[in-house]
Amino acid sequence: MKRGFIMLISLFCLGQIQAQSRYDFFLTNEGIMFFPPTAKEYNLSIPQLNYNLYIPEYKPTVKPMDFEVGELPMQTATDRPMDMQILSAAYSPFFNIYAPMLRRVSPMAFDFNEIEITPLSDKLSAVVNGWQYTWPGAGGLTMFSSGMAWQSGKWTVTGSGFAGHFHTPFNLSPEYLMGANAKVRYDINQRLAVRAWGQYTHYFNDQKDNPHLQMNPFFNHTSIGGAMEYKFNDNFGVGMGVDYRHNPRNNKFEPQYMFYPVFKTKSGIQIRVH
Repeated sequence: MKRGFIMLISLFCLGQIQAQSRYDFFLTNEGIMFFPPTAKEYNLSIPQLNYNLYIPEYKPTVKPMDFEVGELPMQTATDRPMDMQILSAAYSPFFNIYAPMLRRVSPMAFDFNEIEITPLSDKLSAVVNGWQYTWPGAGGLTMFSSGMAWQSGKWTVTGSGFAGHFHTPFNLSPEYLMGANAKVRYDINQRLAVRAWGQYTHYFNDQKDNPHLQMNPFFNHTSIGGAMEYKFNDNFGVGMGVDYRHNPRNNKFEPQYMFYPVFKTKSGIQIRVH
């Protein structure tokens, strides 16, 4: 009786275990209990992805700007980031963030020579010229020139005024100059031509004692002279002449004899190196 009661309680407990267990079991005739493993099914519930999952919960509201048509809100330079101020096109060509690097490569990296010719009639034209040259160890020159050019037959007459600034090893800060010049050219034939010129230059801040300025032949000086040019072909020729240049130290015009080449560019501009 007692043994049957224990068996009944054991079966009831095993039934509870089987109901709560993940494994099946059975009893042998000898009373041995076996638990064979059974496969477990897992149901993975993956939510369906859609674009609504990527929409942020916070949606900023755009406040309409209160200005009328034709009026734009002004923004000061201090309101913009520093990189935007530096890279702004308003600073070009007066500012270049690569200037230190280019200066190390060549002191003549920013030299230029731009000329614009606007015909006003068959014989008269307006000429605007800007250039910058640097001579290592001797200084540099930045100039702007505006004038008129008249051509009729074999005669060519030009006149212009110029202004700019220069620097030499004796004055590292730019000094200013201004002046005017006139040139006359007469073509004797297709190969031979005669030129004459005159120029007045005024230097500010009394630069007459600056030797680099006075001895540099590429700087503008007060002078008068003439030359004869011979053209070998349409693109190359030579010239020979004399230039009387004013020496501010002794207040005299001193002659300087010249022999120089003449090149003609694709745009028809003649370049003289003298």
